[in-house]
Amino acid sequence: NKFKEFEEAVEEEINQVKEEVKEDKKEMNKKFEDLETKFRQLSTTNIIKTEGSVAATKTALRGEALEALRTIPEGSQDYKAVTSTQEKRYGDAHLQHVYQAQLRNRKQRFEETLQQYEADVSRMVNLVYPTAPAEVIKQLSVSNFVDGLTDPEISQLVRLARHKTISEALAQALEIEAAKEAS
Repeated sequence: NKFKEFEEAVEEEINQVKEEVKEDKKEMNKKFEDLETKFRQLSTTNIIKTEGSVAATKTALRGEALEALRTIPEGSQDYKAVTSTQEKRYGDAHLQHVYQAQLRNRKQRFEETLQQYEADVSRMVNLVYPTAPAEVIKQLSVSNFVDGLTDPEISQLVRLARHKTISEALAQALEIEAAKEAS
């Protein structure tokens, strides 16, 4: 029991650190996007030339963002190369494959509630397919949710119902789970 409490405390601390890292990355990404927007506006209104945009961008960057510029050869540091490098470093497009693998392997964890599992599957589907139409997102969410359920009976019954949304699938899974526990 003490071990379980310790394990839960460690897991909570890990989750807090993960959230802090996510927030820091979001903040850096937001700063970069704001900066990029400002320089695009300036460039398109001819207030400063493209070379000026690059110089101003390089001047405005600090810390890790500035370090990323050192990966671009000196002769090819145009505006597109600078913004592309920052996007690769702070954007999440390159994480698409990671998200896909995580979603493909996502199964309901031991002692994870159906609600927690459903929320995570929904989040992951939206990360993997950010530009997909709503109907596709709904279908993928339901199928991934059902595929990862640990209870084969619940999985089979929910699959046979052919729900249109993950919320419907969750509701039925909760009903089945409650009925099983009551009997």
